Amino acid sequence: MIQEFETQLQVVQRALGEVVLPALESAESHVIEQLHLSIAALSFMQHRLPHARRYYRGTLQRYIDMAVAIGALLAGRAGADGGGLDALVAEGRSLLDRACAEDADYRRSTGELRAKIAALVADAQGSAYDSALDALVMDHSGPILLQDRVWCGPLGFELRPDDLPAPDWKPSA
Repeated sequence: MIQEFETQLQVVQRALGEVVLPALESAESHVIEQLHLSIAALSFMQHRLPHARRYYRGTLQRYIDMAVAIGALLAGRAGADGGGLDALVAEGRSLLDRACAEDADYRRSTGELRAKIAALVADAQGSAYDSALDALVMDHSGPILLQDRVWCGPLGFELRPDDLPAPDWKPSA
């Protein structure tokens, strides 16, 4: 049995594309389409698997940066409450400092920060700091979304993929 993930993915893609797909020539179009989508998903995983940990860590760091900026904005504002945001930031930083943290922990922490930030934005509607908070979130969301687009680049949805920046989670050559 092949033990390297990249090689296993390559073997499965080749088997599906060169053996299974030709055998399904007479199958209904949706069956062929699903097989093509499966092959594309395997290819995406093959390209991104070696970089997943750095990508998840980078995404968590960007959300921590946004949360810290939000905490600074809310500090001293009448009626503003971070509602546990500082604890989530501390937990995220702790994860980034732990070499043994799991990728699932990075994704969970990022999701918790994202949910807390969304709740703070919703709670701030109509407040004196509503516009400032919206602007801050938009400013910090731009780099997050840009790196998400870079991450999904191999899927082929970008009209001009060459216009995207270099990934900040991939070591430079």
